Amino acid sequence: MSPSPRRARPDGLRIPGLRVRRLIACIPLAAVALMGTLTAPPLARAQDLTPDDISLELVSQSISYRAEDDLGIRLRITNDSLAELPGFIVNVGRGSRLTSRSALENSFAERVGLSLLATNKTVAKPLGPGQSRVVKIDEPVEALLQSPFDEEGIYPATISLLDLGGATLIDSLTTYLMFYPEDPESRLNFVVAVPLNELPARGPDNVFDFGVTGSRPTLEESLSERGWLRKTLDELSRLAGGRLRIGLAPTPRLVEEIVDMSDGYRRGDEQVGEDDPEAERAAAFIDDLSELLNTDGVQPLLVPYANPDLPSLAASGLDDHVGTQVAIGQAALDDALDVEIEPDWIFPPAGRINSDSLALLRLSSNAGERTFFTQSSLEQPASPLLSGCPIEELSFTCPVSAETAGGETIGYQADPGLQQRLGNLAGTNEARLDLQRFFAETAMIRQEQPGRSDRILQATLPSMWNPGPKLLRTLYRGLARAPWLKTVTPQEGLDLDIEPVPRRVIDEPARVTNELEDIDYGAIEAALDMVESFDSIGPPPALVQRLLGNILVSESRSWWMNDELLLRGEEYGQASLEEARAEMDKVSIEVNERITLTSRAEDIPVRVLNNAGYPVKVLLELNSTRLTFQDGGVRTFDDGRTPLSVPVRADSSGIFPVTMSLVTPDGSETIAESRPSVRSTEFNNIAVVITVGALLFLVAFYVARWYRRRTVQATQDPA
Repeated sequence: MSPSPRRARPDGLRIPGLRVRRLIACIPLAAVALMGTLTAPPLARAQDLTPDDISLELVSQSISYRAEDDLGIRLRITNDSLAELPGFIVNVGRGSRLTSRSALENSFAERVGLSLLATNKTVAKPLGPGQSRVVKIDEPVEALLQSPFDEEGIYPATISLLDLGGATLIDSLTTYLMFYPEDPESRLNFVVAVPLNELPARGPDNVFDFGVTGSRPTLEESLSERGWLRKTLDELSRLAGGRLRIGLAPTPRLVEEIVDMSDGYRRGDEQVGEDDPEAERAAAFIDDLSELLNTDGVQPLLVPYANPDLPSLAASGLDDHVGTQVAIGQAALDDALDVEIEPDWIFPPAGRINSDSLALLRLSSNAGERTFFTQSSLEQPASPLLSGCPIEELSFTCPVSAETAGGETIGYQADPGLQQRLGNLAGTNEARLDLQRFFAETAMIRQEQPGRSDRILQATLPSMWNPGPKLLRTLYRGLARAPWLKTVTPQEGLDLDIEPVPRRVIDEPARVTNELEDIDYGAIEAALDMVESFDSIGPPPALVQRLLGNILVSESRSWWMNDELLLRGEEYGQASLEEARAEMDKVSIEVNERITLTSRAEDIPVRVLNNAGYPVKVLLELNSTRLTFQDGGVRTFDDGRTPLSVPVRADSSGIFPVTMSLVTPDGSETIAESRPSVRSTEFNNIAVVITVGALLFLVAFYVARWYRRRTVQATQDPA
């Protein structure tokens, strides 16, 4: 929030008496509120209300304050009871300055007691059942922070909702006032990684299905004017290049799908044209993303193609799918965006990485020289007091280095407490209050050693977090303008020459506690084998790339939100297997059911029918115990019916079965087969000739014998 104009004083000075009068004016109501808290029952009108009936919510607040600012606090009071709330008092009381991170964390769970240093707002207008109202607290910050007597730092402020009499506490919350009268001389270096990820929306059949997101916004909604993807890009484009410097990690599958949408796409039974608003918004997003990634102060980070869990993938037994995810991801971004994203900086989804997956990145993919870790990915000292960085600190504020099979990897370990604050943003209904706690914690980390400039803090925003426009604006503007922070890109942070702390990457990562079944990597391997075999017959590369991409999508950790989505992810791999098989089924072999061979060596007429729409390469195989087939090698068949003569040689006569098969060139899948019966007559003809010859010989023998006898008789008896 930009500073408000300084309020004019008659003599140009702050008048202590004025502050005293404000303080005195606050005492009666604060005292009444305090006494009411100590003496009243927990809730007014217990016969009509329950503890959850009326709630107090922080809507907006300044991230930091100077002496001349207003509080700028907006609160929403909601009445979910069946009774009317006749009116209420909002009391804002400030606690003492917090001096340690542990004290700050304790205040998250414990309400700070009401203070005599407070301001009150009375609202006499009734709040009916089912109604809500936003109340503004715009008192000068001096009502709570008595500059110049108060020091810079973090002050807890408890906001209490009281009944009109001030005697009963209805609800309360504790927020934080980061007070910096002047800009600090040294600021805390801060590396922020921003992932852009969404559930896959393009189905296995290449049709977009926006009905599987559950309570999440659809991809079309996320790209709309007020959608979280569009607003994220708008805020980053507005602030990047100035004081906001980040690492940006777009998931390649998401980018690929948005590119497809920009060219027009199928949405169920409906065709969306490239001139329709949805497609135009997708095209504008891709153009703006390319421009943003080329902006000074924005460092592109490479995410594996479908946002997989790298340790699980490394342990799956699949043939280096870690490297495949990285290679396909880089190729997808190169095709979609006008920017070069090198694999030296890898953004592992959720920061999960272990020794095996990191070794695969380094050795097989030449990637992962720089990366990000979570606390659970690195071995930590036995004593929590030594888990900080440097060693004498509780907070993790330096780079880390780890030796791997492929060499040294340098990167960052996210501060675990800070990551918990960010995780709460996506998992609770108090996002604005959680965001204030996040900034309070970064300020407290800086306050641990306020004079040092050789510390660097790292945090990653939640993946698939879809905040509203106001919260997004508050977050990114707070990062850019918080007086105690200096954001740097990941590489800029390493260039500060802050000595990395050696850590060892763990071998076995902690299981993801989502209570869901593990991904069926066996089914994924079967689908992959089928697609690779299909690829050997020579289909269009775009078709194979889509099928392979769908198999990689089934490995995504984005499905790990519920059982329904997990089943949806499995469909991608199964659908790829079935589509590859269906494509191969378009090729068949035609041959007569009965074949007669009249000679020992002869050609069998065969026809190959190709309805795939593209030339295919197949291997013709013949299996018989009585026929010899000379393999002609891999043959290419164009679209349509192709006649073919298959030379065979018979080893014996008779009728016997033959199996004729079309096989993929890699020999792993049978495309089609036919089982004709073959009758060989060659050897039967020879037997007939021999028999006839023998008969003729006998006939000639007996005729000659008869003739000789007649001749002898004629000589002896002239008559």
